[in-house]
Amino acid sequence: MKTNRAIAVAKAREDRQRCRDWLVPHMSDGKPKLCSKDKYRDLARQEFAFSTAAFNDAWIWAIEDTGRHDWFEAKGRDSGEE
Repeated sequence: MKTNRAIAVAKAREDRQRCRDWLVPHMSDGKPKLCSKDKYRDLARQEFAFSTAAFNDAWIWAIEDTGRHDWFEAKGRDSGEE
């Protein structure tokens, strides 16, 4: 029988993986970063539930996996986009 801690750890791992799997197609094939990290998080939340920490970890993981280090840069607010 799993402890509450083990269950929480497993759920956090699954959430990170789900977020990463959602992010990678957005970052792949040289696609431009169309909005801010916060907006991508909001878009993902429309599809499934996860913690902000899980998304933040997955963001870094997806950037590293895709080699899209340019996605670490903030999307400018001057352009009127978020």
